[in-house]
Amino acid sequence: MVADELDADWKRVKIEQASVTHDTVTRTTDGSHSIRSFLEVMREAGAAARLMLIRAAAQRWGAPDSECRTDLHTVVHTPTGRRLGYGELASAASKLPVPPLGELPLSLPAPGVTSARGMASYDLSDIVTGKALYGMDARVDGMVYASIEHPPVLGGTVEILRWQGPLKVAGVRQIVPIDPFQAARRLSAPGRGGRDRRQHLGRLSGTQESQRRLGQRPNEATTPSSTSMKLQETARKPGKLVRNEGDVDATFAKGGKTFEADYYVPLLAHAPMEPLVALAEFKDGKVTAWAPTQNPQAVQDIVSKELGIPKDHVICHVTLLGGAFGRKSKPDYVARPPCSRRKWASRQGGVGPARRHQVRLLQYGRRHVHEGGPRSEGKTDGMAAAVSLPAHHVHL
Repeated sequence: MVADELDADWKRVKIEQASVTHDTVTRTTDGSHSIRSFLEVMREAGAAARLMLIRAAAQRWGAPDSECRTDLHTVVHTPTGRRLGYGELASAASKLPVPPLGELPLSLPAPGVTSARGMASYDLSDIVTGKALYGMDARVDGMVYASIEHPPVLGGTVEILRWQGPLKVAGVRQIVPIDPFQAARRLSAPGRGGRDRRQHLGRLSGTQESQRRLGQRPNEATTPSSTSMKLQETARKPGKLVRNEGDVDATFAKGGKTFEADYYVPLLAHAPMEPLVALAEFKDGKVTAWAPTQNPQAVQDIVSKELGIPKDHVICHVTLLGGAFGRKSKPDYVARPPCSRRKWASRQGGVGPARRHQVRLLQYGRRHVHEGGPRSEGKTDGMAAAVSLPAHHVHL
């Protein structure tokens, strides 16, 4: 979108992922917000830059803006055919005031040069050759690796933890009990402990060697069937009206042939291909994190709150996601390394829960229940005269 509005040569475009420091502009990309929320912003940014380049060229030529146009990375003076490249104009254009929205010559919604044709992903070559940086690829000097171990039931606690066995495993350096996080809607299940390891084999063996006795399990009786029944009961109750067109009740009251069906979609783990991983360096009261996150502002917010430091002391570098599907918009897995680091002997650490915990204990995708609907009143031409759709969904 930016390249189209800027009339830029796509072969000369370089894309850089911005890191989050302390700005307030949201950058969440779950729910397809990259396009839903940023389409107009990107169009306006490209169009503003193009107009500023045109005005910079017009000033150099002593010509009115109306006599100038762009042609793929170049500003052209139409009457004389003179041309100036964007690079020649960039410095002068950057000193001009940003034009207001009402002056922007938006080229869309007519399809642009780039958006109208199929193109390979910008970083496809790096991805298939192993050069692209995912969260698991992030490295800093002197870092250690840790794995979060969870109780088998969400909300469970640990009464006794014996760590003599894991500490005998080669590569295991430290075991750190972790205090449960409190913000349940934004964070994952309480952790039992992190194992600080140098070697991957040591990490796996150390996990298997650990011994513990679990305490309270408030959700032990929760099952898919019990939650399903609660959702169905809730869906049958009056809910919030979110869309109403015409008089559905009056149409049903007239009688006729009615079709009614119930639909149920169960909870499913997101289970992205790349596990929930993150790397953080906690130094001099400041945190620098590298993570495959869809919501870097949420990372900044939760890390600053958990550590009690200002938001502008948290920097989040966003890597490629390795699959996300909305799960990586929740910041719990990124908060683990810096918050656990308070008890670590090392200053830098990469953390991730075991895959089995991601599937069993962490966030699940929405469960949808449509009860008593869709219910439709038929007409003689086969089309519905009225439709009622009670629904309930939940995110865990």
